[in-house]
Amino acid sequence: MFALLFETLSDDVTVITAAPAVINNPYRHFTAADTVSIRGRTLGLGDLVDPKLFDRQYIQKVRDRVAQAQPFRHLSEVGWFNPVLLELASEEFEVLSSPEWTEWTSRHQKIFRSPPTLPFGPASTLYFSIANSGWFVDLMAHLMQTPPLIADAQLHAGGLHESRNGGRFGIHRDFDRHHQTGLNNEMAMMTYLNKDWDPAWGGALELWDKHQKHAVASIQPDFNRVVVLCHGPESFHGHPEPMKLPEGRTRRSLSTYYYSSHIRTAEANKAPQSTQFLIVKPQERAREMARSLAPPILWDALKRTFGR
Repeated sequence: MFALLFETLSDDVTVITAAPAVINNPYRHFTAADTVSIRGRTLGLGDLVDPKLFDRQYIQKVRDRVAQAQPFRHLSEVGWFNPVLLELASEEFEVLSSPEWTEWTSRHQKIFRSPPTLPFGPASTLYFSIANSGWFVDLMAHLMQTPPLIADAQLHAGGLHESRNGGRFGIHRDFDRHHQTGLNNEMAMMTYLNKDWDPAWGGALELWDKHQKHAVASIQPDFNRVVVLCHGPESFHGHPEPMKLPEGRTRRSLSTYYYSSHIRTAEANKAPQSTQFLIVKPQERAREMARSLAPPILWDALKRTFGR
């Protein structure tokens, strides 16, 4: 779909420039009779994504915004996906029982994720079939100016994500490589499912500066908002403060990662790094310093005594 040209800015960052290309709508041969019904609601297969995704001028505007984005390359766009599809996908969170969720709880995070082996409902399956389709993956590489991308059908670290009252996800930088394939993590994409979100509840996605001092951008997790974050040594993000949600409300998203086989010179001989959390609060910094200085046997005793 796109002719790609590589431009290496540093050992860690490679930006892709694209020659002019014809953007073909993969649904151009679909008709109004081509539909799918999910729980009694009918969706046109040609209406699953917004037509602006095939508009050359819109795509160029998004590319320009991504190139200028601070504190690192990212985008935040609204309305890419059919809202009925996302409403149906959100409903499918409700059918999962507690044992089917994987709970990630530590001093840095409190979040629920669907496990890799969990079968999704039909709307969620349809969404991920789009997000991992060839045309969409090529479009993402073009918009975000990355090497050619490889989708992850197993959705490692992706899938259905939900944070409940008190939930948080500390400021962090994502893992560098896929734990099975060894492919480079290039970017993460989240599509939010939260209607009528009140900013007073918390839960805004914060993007932090390269000096790891403060948030430069804050993005509300509004319904049908798509956020894409390019991965790199300075791509720290999260929603670090515990949310204060009313009864019955959660923070939901559909998440997927994209990878490449592009070799980064600086990382060629380095061991893969897992998710790196940033220690922000002074008391957390003091705790980590004490942990580094105390003998392991003393630290274990302190944890047993104070329960932390």
